[in-house]
Amino acid sequence: MRVAIVGFGVAGTARLSGYRSVDGAEVVAVVDPCGERRDRAARLLPDGRVFATLGELLAADGADVVDICSPPVFHGPLARAALAAGSHVICEKPVAVRGDEALGLTREAAERGRLLFPSHNYGTSPVMRTLREAAVDGRLGRLESAAFRVLRDRHARGVSEYAPDWRRSRELAGGGILLDHGTHCVYMALRLFGCAPRKLSCTVERPGGDPDSVDEAARLRLEFGEAYCDIELSWTSGERSSHYRVSGTSGLLRIDDGLVTGRSADGSWQHTLVSPSKDQTHLEWFPPMYADFRRVLADPALWHEPAREIVDTARVVETAYASAAEAGRVMSL
Repeated sequence: MRVAIVGFGVAGTARLSGYRSVDGAEVVAVVDPCGERRDRAARLLPDGRVFATLGELLAADGADVVDICSPPVFHGPLARAALAAGSHVICEKPVAVRGDEALGLTREAAERGRLLFPSHNYGTSPVMRTLREAAVDGRLGRLESAAFRVLRDRHARGVSEYAPDWRRSRELAGGGILLDHGTHCVYMALRLFGCAPRKLSCTVERPGGDPDSVDEAARLRLEFGEAYCDIELSWTSGERSSHYRVSGTSGLLRIDDGLVTGRSADGSWQHTLVSPSKDQTHLEWFPPMYADFRRVLADPALWHEPAREIVDTARVVETAYASAAEAGRVMSL
């Protein structure tokens, strides 16, 4: 399978390494508007080709799969161009900033008979596997609540050659931490509870209260009927740590920076995972995510599953921003 990576920053460079660790995929091209990044790509991919625009790639031989690793505001146009050219698309989160954009992209992919697959790497992470196993294996009883607390001392930075602080640029990112790491937490909650929330409320903090700045902290509650999930995010906490908890009628499980502790009617347990706060690229999560992509690609009857997750995630984040704009008012989806 011939793969083209579009956007050769931190994520794109990591993705090149990731493809080298899986069978059945060959990166044949890299696209990046920055000359210095193209030079780096050419050094790392001597047998491939390097282009300044996706249009140049598509005008040549194209690729079976276009893997989009650009800042979020470019995701929609790039995905549409790749789908129109007949390529399947893997796209970094968030695939879309708004719910209607997500719905339009997934419909276009379906109409063209191509798979649009989100790079939701936390979904195949050891953390998510541990949370999901505890929620479905019966040890905790009926799931009642979850809490995700992701603290960072700053935003993740991009490469020095191209807008290293793009995550703080509304023009490039489309939002702040709620759209960035919040997207991960939202689709994790969707998978954990098996559905979209019915209601939500959200508040955000911006530097100096400036409404034109992107949000750098957020608190979000997702209501799933009788259960709920609380999400707390910060780029200004002064520490780097990640904390996850799921509670059920019969027990509790926590993950604190990789330390897993649990208790249920059968007793208590403890073990360790690699902390998700230690590595921005999470390269070791790529093989299982790519395996999931290949599994879904092989069965078009499954293509509606990533499409639904793309749309539901975008709708939740968009509604959360609307709630924050009204001082945290509870809103229905």
